[in-house]
Amino acid sequence: MPNFADINSCCRKIPEDSRHFPAIAMQLLHEQSLLQINLPDRFREQAQRIPVYETLFKIGKCNLSVGRIYEGHLNAIKLIKDHGSESQKEYFFQKAKIGKLFSVWNTEISSEALRAHVIADKLELNGAKTFCSGGLQIDHAIITAEVDGAKQMLILPLKEYPKLTEDWSLWNPTGMKNSVSCRIDFSGIEVSSELKLGKLDAYQEQPWFSGGAMRFAAVQLGGAEALLHSAIDHLNTQNKSNDPYQQQRMGTMAILVETGKFWLKKAQEIDDNQQDYTSAEIVNFADMMRSAILNISEEILQLTERSIGVQGFMENHPMEQVYRDLKVYLKQPGPDLALKNVGAYTFDHYKR
Repeated sequence: MPNFADINSCCRKIPEDSRHFPAIAMQLLHEQSLLQINLPDRFREQAQRIPVYETLFKIGKCNLSVGRIYEGHLNAIKLIKDHGSESQKEYFFQKAKIGKLFSVWNTEISSEALRAHVIADKLELNGAKTFCSGGLQIDHAIITAEVDGAKQMLILPLKEYPKLTEDWSLWNPTGMKNSVSCRIDFSGIEVSSELKLGKLDAYQEQPWFSGGAMRFAAVQLGGAEALLHSAIDHLNTQNKSNDPYQQQRMGTMAILVETGKFWLKKAQEIDDNQQDYTSAEIVNFADMMRSAILNISEEILQLTERSIGVQGFMENHPMEQVYRDLKVYLKQPGPDLALKNVGAYTFDHYKR
């Protein structure tokens, strides 16, 4: 089984820099077979199944930027499993088995949306992607490009395009610096048609277009528990563990984290038994889970701040970086829409 103490120790040594990719941490995840956990059995070194959502949670607890890159890797592997040809699965899963990193880059600015012009058996790209987590340290990136008015997924072996560069002008965040989520311009790149992944608009197919939110919510909850531990450690150091108000806050935070873990267990159950759930049920659960963990995390941020006070905002305090990272990572797209969709589903399906 993975040694998360070693992973946590490694993550504590990562210099916080928006251009520093956590390469040593990602190599350690490979050495502990964690880049393989959602590969088909024959591509995994370990016969024993490692729960995906518990792993995402524990890595998020170690470092949210590492968790973000790791979640993107698992997302890419799932997309290849769901939409890849047999030859693509064989090739790319072998790459993942030997430690190659994958990611998924979909975000873009409308004025420079990525488009692909078909020329014979190639696609010529024009446009850029933003928030490309992992940057050019990623080995294979799944990107979406507009083709004939629809979205086509492409798997790019990034090392084969040496002219690609990382643009840092849009990446100067207060937190999540080590996710190195830069902008990359793909204009002028020619891609073989063999690198198409799935049919047009496959990327947005439900339930997993929305269902993927369960993965990032698991990472976020790990960050929330890291904040709880930073508060406990600080209060113990200050000899305030007997303060009744601090005990009340710690109790509230513990309940919140344990509540979040029930969402993780249900997410794992759904992932393991997808055939037992309709697409609408999976999407609704994902919308509920991300909404619930957003609320849990925001309350824990507030309680940690009140528990530790100004000392927690000093550089090198254990709370400070996790607090900033979680604040930034919680800014996932469409939270209001997700909650609205839960309400609409409830009107139609809630059982008496």
